[in-house]
Amino acid sequence: MTWGAAILPRDLRQEITDAIKASEPAWLAFVEDNREAAGGQPLAVKYVPARYATTYRKLPNKGLFIGSSNFTWGRGVYVTGVQEPLSTAIYGRVGVVSRFDPSGWKVFDARDPANEQLYLRWLHTQPTYPEAVVTVHSNYWLHRFRNQFREQFEIDVVLFHPDEKDAGGWYTYPRHTWMAVSDWESRQKLSREDYSTRFVDVWLTILIEEEFTPDTPALTRTPHFMLSGGAPAPLSPVLVRNAYRNNAVVRVES
Repeated sequence: MTWGAAILPRDLRQEITDAIKASEPAWLAFVEDNREAAGGQPLAVKYVPARYATTYRKLPNKGLFIGSSNFTWGRGVYVTGVQEPLSTAIYGRVGVVSRFDPSGWKVFDARDPANEQLYLRWLHTQPTYPEAVVTVHSNYWLHRFRNQFREQFEIDVVLFHPDEKDAGGWYTYPRHTWMAVSDWESRQKLSREDYSTRFVDVWLTILIEEEFTPDTPALTRTPHFMLSGGAPAPLSPVLVRNAYRNNAVVRVES
């Protein structure tokens, strides 16, 4: 147990521990829905800028990069399951698909409003919480707290609903599931920015015609082209699975 976890009120610590345990059935269902094939490993999708495309047109490659701390749930790799293959296309034109092994992962399902409230209760117990709300350093502390929360409870993956979307709501739906996945330098200590060991066989599988620009404030992203004048044609997860298996590329028109 970390020092931070040890100083928590015992009832709150137990409630969070129970919430992690209670998140397991939803996680197992998510894993099953996103398997490559029956009995196979699940598949994740991540979008990157086009300048990285050549990186993922060859195997082996370095894989997926661990993002900075300044994201929704702190430092980690942010992906979706293959069943929602366009959900994060707002972040880049190149969709890379990879396998991952979820065996033994501890999950915190932040899609559940009750769990979200647990995190807020945890936040209010932190000795440095005033630094986050009454000083100029809010951005630093609030993101740091999310890392500390995951470290204290050894959380491998946080499930959450999108907090950004495309302006038309054509790619990203409010009920989609996004994942923040932890890599560990040692247990209870998140890895620093580097390439993840969680995701393997990373391959360029989806190529998006559209390009997006963050709006102000950056709650939505506006598409540049909209060549069809509306939403893109639905992208079948089966088509993505087949393309990945065959080292092919699926193209999605604007």
